Amino acid sequence: MRCGRSLDVAEVARPADFPNNGWVVTALQAAWSAIATTPVPEDDPAAGVCRADHLRLSLDAAVRAGFDTDTVAAIAGGLLGAAHGASAVPLQWRALLHGWPGMSARELTSMARSIARRGKPDTFDPRYPGYRVGALVAHPYDEKVLLGGIGASHSLPTG
Repeated sequence: MRCGRSLDVAEVARPADFPNNGWVVTALQAAWSAIATTPVPEDDPAAGVCRADHLRLSLDAAVRAGFDTDTVAAIAGGLLGAAHGASAVPLQWRALLHGWPGMSARELTSMARSIARRGKPDTFDPRYPGYRVGALVAHPYDEKVLLGGIGASHSLPTG
């Protein structure tokens, strides 16, 4: 079965419909099913609901499917994390995150960033020369949101 066709099947099935989900294709199908069949919530700040809740709800569906849930949830989590970003992972989950041997979530994140930079210094870290504390730029998708280091708060533009 081609992968595209396998994902088409997953979009109309339930995650639990893939009992052999320890196998690569069925694990991917179960993960994709959990993502595709879980409705994306509408943003409702007053109710504390946002689109990023899709990550949590989809992972819940992946685990509740049963069988090889750690594999299915790992695949779904990777895809959902790529789509929604790390900030969509609930804080309570991130607080429990740990690595081997005894690394904290912060240490894991730092190591991942270092790997992504291929060991080069983090230019956004104030311990390195060239760090621009006062840099302030508009968010690429919302010009009303400004991004910058803590030093930028000392010289905010009017309005």
